[in-house]
Amino acid sequence: MTKSTKFNYYEADNVYGALFFQFPKVLMYGDQYKHLSNDAKLAYMVLKDRLEYSLRNNWVDSEGHVYFIFTNQELMDLFNCSKGKAIKTKTELESIGLLVQKQMGFNPKTKKNEPNRLYLSKLDVKATDVYLRGEYGQNSPQTLATSGSSKNELPRETVETLATSGSSKNELPHKFVDDTPQTLATSGSSKNGLNLYKEPKEKDRYNIDTQKLDFSTAHFSPAEIQKQNQDLINHANDFLTDEDSGLPVFLEPEAVKLLSFWCRTPQQMRRFIGIILNAKYRVEKDHQDIGVLIPLYDEELKPLMTKALRRYFNALRSNEKHIKNVENYLYGTMQNLFGVW
Repeated sequence: MTKSTKFNYYEADNVYGALFFQFPKVLMYGDQYKHLSNDAKLAYMVLKDRLEYSLRNNWVDSEGHVYFIFTNQELMDLFNCSKGKAIKTKTELESIGLLVQKQMGFNPKTKKNEPNRLYLSKLDVKATDVYLRGEYGQNSPQTLATSGSSKNELPRETVETLATSGSSKNELPHKFVDDTPQTLATSGSSKNGLNLYKEPKEKDRYNIDTQKLDFSTAHFSPAEIQKQNQDLINHANDFLTDEDSGLPVFLEPEAVKLLSFWCRTPQQMRRFIGIILNAKYRVEKDHQDIGVLIPLYDEELKPLMTKALRRYFNALRSNEKHIKNVENYLYGTMQNLFGVW
């Protein structure tokens, strides 16, 4: 194989053209959504794409729900449409339960009317939506690994556990296993031999949806939830300040450790950090006419934020009876810090 003499690089002016929106098939073919207008379907895809933007801005409420903060004008710019069409599109998404608006009303702190929060709903995929699984033309559905045996297909019936037979490189096993399964790597199978675990005796038990991962709190006891939360909080300093994880690391490790002493759940810690970010955005917005930007990653600002947080917690402990709203007090504390930075 000859090497190409010219490598087809992505360049700064053409990367944007290679990005795409994901179009869920259920929006096109699902009985509950196929009557939606094309504008509404496009709006849903655009808003879903903006979920990542919401996470970067920490637009997550106290219940862990991701929301958007968009005025009608911003939606008009986002959808490139008139005000009437933007409102009509929102109304259409609301009518089918894909969008919910939460009125925030007047904020006495800022003395302004806060924009509504917009919440996007997950799509409701029915069991009859077979087009999602490519099951057209099949008389009856088959479970995984019930047929086949040509190259790269999964073997029939019961198969051997991982690396328990001497299959050659990249081949799938063909022999059935005995009643006693072998443990991992108990024989000399060659590199990359693909095998599956022995089929469980209680087949029906694993053919239901409960096999899917579901870590919602409804499936754990209060004691288990407390233990999970405590572990995350205790180790927040390890993963929240890890630059390789892709998470915001504007707080220094000492500050994150400080928060772990006060926040009891990951949701509380996320909300706490969100208030800090909101204070930053407010200062920048109030001084946008002169182009003020708060560099949270500045090495000189980080210790000042830690110091401000300690002053905040000290005020709570020494003056608890006079501070009625601890969130507003935190917001004001950080706003004052960023205002003089």
